[in-house]
Amino acid sequence: MSAQTDGRMFWVAVAIGGAVMVYGALGLVTDAGLGASANVAGWLAGADVAHDFVLAPLACLVGAAVARVLPRWCRAPVQAALLTTGVLLIVVFPALRGYGRDTVPDNPSVQPLDYTTATLTALAAVWAAAGVWLIVRLVTSRPGTLRPPTRVTPGDHPTSPR
Repeated sequence: MSAQTDGRMFWVAVAIGGAVMVYGALGLVTDAGLGASANVAGWLAGADVAHDFVLAPLACLVGAAVARVLPRWCRAPVQAALLTTGVLLIVVFPALRGYGRDTVPDNPSVQPLDYTTATLTALAAVWAAAGVWLIVRLVTSRPGTLRPPTRVTPGDHPTSPR
C-alpha cells in the first residue's frame, strides 16, 4: 500500500473507533449516571497509568532478562509462556480474590467455581505448550547447531555473540 492509502485507512479507523467510544460513553452515562461514569473514568485512567508505568516496563525487564540468561533456541517459547502467564494472571485476579462474593453472600451462583484449580490448569496447559514447542525446536534443528542466528547485520554478522 502507498503512504497515502495508509493515511486514509488510519483516519477511517480513528473515526470508527471514536464513534464506538462515544457510543459507549453515552450508554454508560445514560445507564449509570454521571457519578458512576466518573468512577469508571477514574478507574480507566488509573489502569492506563498502571499499565504504562508498571506493567509494560516490568514485562520489558523480564523479557530482557530472559533474553540475556537463556540460549537463543529456547528464548521465544519461554518468553511467550511468560507473557501468556502474566496476561492470564491479570485476567483471573478478580476471580481468585473472590470479588463479588461479599456483595451477595446468599447467592451461590456468584463465582460458583474453583478458580484456583482452573487457573493452575490453564497455567499447566500454557507451560506444557511451551515445553512441546521447545522439544519440537530441539528435534527439528540441524545437528551441531541449536538454531541459526536470528538477527544479522548488513554484513551477515550476528549482532550478539551467543
